[in-house]
Amino acid sequence: MFGAMHVGAATLIIDIITIAAVLAVMYVFFYRRKSVKLMLLYTAVLALYITVIILEDYAGVPVPIARGLISLAAWFLVAAVVVVYQSDFKVMFFNLTKSTDKSTLVDSDLSDEELRKSVDEIIRACQTMSKARTGALIVIAPTAVAKHILDTGVELEAIVSASLLEAIFNTRAPFHDGAVIIKGNKVLAAGCFLPLSQSQAVAKNLGTRHRAGIGITEESDMLTIIVSEETGIISIAKHGELRRFVTPDRLRDILHETLKITPQTRTRSL
Repeated sequence: MFGAMHVGAATLIIDIITIAAVLAVMYVFFYRRKSVKLMLLYTAVLALYITVIILEDYAGVPVPIARGLISLAAWFLVAAVVVVYQSDFKVMFFNLTKSTDKSTLVDSDLSDEELRKSVDEIIRACQTMSKARTGALIVIAPTAVAKHILDTGVELEAIVSASLLEAIFNTRAPFHDGAVIIKGNKVLAAGCFLPLSQSQAVAKNLGTRHRAGIGITEESDMLTIIVSEETGIISIAKHGELRRFVTPDRLRDILHETLKITPQTRTRSL
């Protein structure tokens, strides 16, 4: 009997630890996505499920119908999370894949001059597309690119140039709706699909392109440049935050900082 009590106590402790861990994961997951209402809903269902288990396993009160219904609701909510946040789960695997994928190696052999030229080409393309109100989504990867992101598009491995970017985002081009992935001075892929941000803080008047641009930065160190098709406004997203009305000079500073380009020293004129 004494041994049975020990087993029961150990089981209870394990259950409590498991529940606490599940609650912690749920809180972090929904809090980072600013989905407080969903967090409360899932917490309520979990509380009901725990109550049913306590009644049956510890109090000895049989409630098979309630347990069946709660179990069905729990599985439905789990499936709903997987469907609704499937893009987020893909991004969560970014840190697991970036250290093993060959395409994620840092271009350490590139000189500052090569990176500056790449930045200048990107800015020139953004200015041209902004004036023409051509929508564009450019992802700048300072370190790594997850393979599953590249696999959604078409591999290019081409040197960055303004003419290439303008051709890709031309409305008659087959890849203009997707994103371009740039690392170092190369366009790795075009026509890539990115995870959409689920944040409630994103303005309702912003479309899919902006949500995709924000979404990829929420779980990675990437920076995205978005050119609005409707207004021609140039925006950047980093760490899940969007900054609009970015000027070419400000964009150049941000790209230099992101790519860790050494600032050029200016000589004073005599």
